[in-house]
Amino acid sequence: EQPGRPPTPLPYYYPSTVSMTPLRFASSIASAPAARRCVGLGLGGAAIAWHASQRTPTCEEAAPGRREAKLLVASPAEATPSLAARCIAEALGTGIIVAGGCGAVCTSKYAGGNSTLFGVAAAWGMSVALAVYVTRAVSGAHLNPAVTCALVAIGKAPAEEAPLYIGAQCAGAFVAAGVNYAIFSAAIVAHEAAAGIVRGSAASAASYAGAFGMLPNAAVVGAAGALLAEAYMTSILTFIILGAGDADAASVPAGAQPAVIGAAVAALICTFGPVTGCGMNPARDLGPRLVTLLTGWGGAATTAWYAYTVGPVIGAVAGAFGYQEPG
Repeated sequence: EQPGRPPTPLPYYYPSTVSMTPLRFASSIASAPAARRCVGLGLGGAAIAWHASQRTPTCEEAAPGRREAKLLVASPAEATPSLAARCIAEALGTGIIVAGGCGAVCTSKYAGGNSTLFGVAAAWGMSVALAVYVTRAVSGAHLNPAVTCALVAIGKAPAEEAPLYIGAQCAGAFVAAGVNYAIFSAAIVAHEAAAGIVRGSAASAASYAGAFGMLPNAAVVGAAGALLAEAYMTSILTFIILGAGDADAASVPAGAQPAVIGAAVAALICTFGPVTGCGMNPARDLGPRLVTLLTGWGGAATTAWYAYTVGPVIGAVAGAFGYQEPG
């Protein structure tokens, strides 16, 4: 902007293109109607703003003597990915999480990896962080049906797009789990033979637990207890997600947000992994669980499934309402 000239309207832009001094992204989009303010504030804390009801954000001039605010303005086509592109990003990102996280469990369980709890938790945390880094600019990086439901509940994501986001997340998880199964199928058979497990029997659920679908630790909690535990841990994760992505608080630099969320996932797994498996993501459970249903586990594949779907959704919504963004 030149002194004396009015601010330039910016129909579309990403928060990652804004130098936050002295312009603040959150205040820039405050004029947009709340119900249509952003596509999503997901795992990456990324919000996508767009023109709504003939009202557009503007760039105000920097105050005299202060560093000028810099914006890299994207065209509407660049700044607002299509719904199809966003769903593809959600599928790919969720697939990355399952490939890395479930893959680490497969290696430890079937291939003699013998990873420690911390090692598995670190693999999950890094997988989440990497998935968020590569998808947040496209879809907002929900990568979790529970997160999508929570964002819809608090008005930060459009309800009409939620079924497509959730379907894409589950599809990505299913494909990644299918690839994991193809890679480890021979090792799984050997594992079952060594343990005397007959696939499809009630006891066979133990042979896929963690690597595909999840089961509660019967020595600690039953299915109902697992549902409550999953709700609790997912509420914590969602609270952290919203806090890390809070543009007003600005407590976490934008570039570090995915790493912080990945660290939160790893920490929660270190605490709750031995209790329920620490799913916190219905797609992470349902996609791999469907693979086991189709590969011979039958009814055993559905053991306690609701704890890992209903629990995280309840917890995510509670965590989202529990977090109130300043201002």
